[in-house]
Amino acid sequence: MHAVTPGNRRRRARGRGARCHGFTVTYWPLTSKNVDRYRLVGRPADSTTVSLIAGLRERRERGALAVELEGSRSRVQVLEETALAMVDCVQALVLDLEEIGAPALRATLTTLRGRLGGGDDAERVAEHVAVAKHATLEFADAEREHLANKDAELRRIIRVLTDGLTGIGHGAATYHKLILDTGSRFEAASRLDDLQRVRAAITTEVSSLRTAVAKRQAADTQNNAALRAEIETLRSRVETATSAARTDALTGAANRGAFDDELQRRCVLAASTGGEFSLLLADIDHFKVINDTYGHPVGDRVLQSLVTFLRDRVRRDDLIARWGGEEFAVLLPKAAMRAAYTKAKALVEDLETTDWTIDAAKKLRFTMSVGVVGWSKGDEPKTMVERVDKALYAAKHSGRNRAMKG
Repeated sequence: MHAVTPGNRRRRARGRGARCHGFTVTYWPLTSKNVDRYRLVGRPADSTTVSLIAGLRERRERGALAVELEGSRSRVQVLEETALAMVDCVQALVLDLEEIGAPALRATLTTLRGRLGGGDDAERVAEHVAVAKHATLEFADAEREHLANKDAELRRIIRVLTDGLTGIGHGAATYHKLILDTGSRFEAASRLDDLQRVRAAITTEVSSLRTAVAKRQAADTQNNAALRAEIETLRSRVETATSAARTDALTGAANRGAFDDELQRRCVLAASTGGEFSLLLADIDHFKVINDTYGHPVGDRVLQSLVTFLRDRVRRDDLIARWGGEEFAVLLPKAAMRAAYTKAKALVEDLETTDWTIDAAKKLRFTMSVGVVGWSKGDEPKTMVERVDKALYAAKHSGRNRAMKG
């Protein structure tokens, strides 16, 4: 606002003055203190004039404010659109890694986006921005660490595959070279920075590797079949050799070594479990007379016939062994002394009435004497053999062709 005074009148005042059409125009701050200073053509300003001047100034200030407010609204809209675009970009860059919290971060960013476009007050929006920023930075650190670990793991797997392929590649020269070349390509793939290129390279090499392995497997199948046949042959030979080492060559009964091992095992088992078993020791009566009368070939057939006779009359798990000469031992697992003695007497009686053909015109009968003992607490192989030998001796000296308990 300003007051106008005639040009020929000079007033001492603190206002700013200017000449205009013969008048000096002085500008004063519009306050109640300075109202009485305003003059127009030398007359005192009335309240209407002052109000008019004040209204004009207020409208001018409001216009300036409106222009500034419109500019601010435009800037706010631009910033809001920019912020929403940046949130969308961050969401797009979040990898689908549930183990490091990708779903939670996406939910946080979605909430922030709603707040930015929802008209919340600035303070609440700032809080959500701070939360989203913290979550994003944490996820970025976790994502970098996760990708570094995955990259290291991938490289380690490739090294293991390469080493393993080199190890199994020993064989045909062509196959060995193929495996080494595949390993080299795996190493080259591990140096690629682009994960998609790494994945594509590995997929290609794995496909080639499967083809090579399939061919090698077919060759190995043939080799394995031949190897299995050879192993079966060797196993059969070993079993034959083992059986021969524990079998009496003439009669097919177990030999003395096999008998000693089984008797030792039975004594230990009975002592630990409280079980029972019995031992028979049979001797062919007058065997020397048979040899002298019919010859040693007939004597050998008599030995073989006795083993056949015993095997037909005892259980599958019972062990028949040639003790020596014309003596044979029979181990009866889980048989008490009484049952073993009954079995021994039945064997003696059956053998006495059995005819053995020597040739078309001759038949032969022979008998045996048997000693019988059962395992007793504290028995060892030595004590059982001593007792059964005494029982056999008693049967021999009691007239032969009988069984005696020891």
